[in-house]
Amino acid sequence: MNVLVGFEDGQVFSLEDTGVIRRSSGLPSVIIVREITREKLQDYASRGVKVFVCNSDEKECLSQVLNKVFPQCKTCKFA
Repeated sequence: MNVLVGFEDGQVFSLEDTGVIRRSSGLPSVIIVREITREKLQDYASRGVKVFVCNSDEKECLSQVLNKVFPQCKTCKFA
């Protein structure tokens, strides 16, 4: 199983239940934002996209989302 996660700049990554994270394409089901506003939240919610706020670097944010979505994964493997 995998989940597509995106950043506001358009980058999309696939997070797999094995802990593998790789660049991907498609419409993400989770978007990582640095700052949340009511407008952003309403926009993403209207499209059925979950919002994850993270102020760390890209890899750290992806690792945090991976651990929330797949708590059984203890380590990440960037592919």
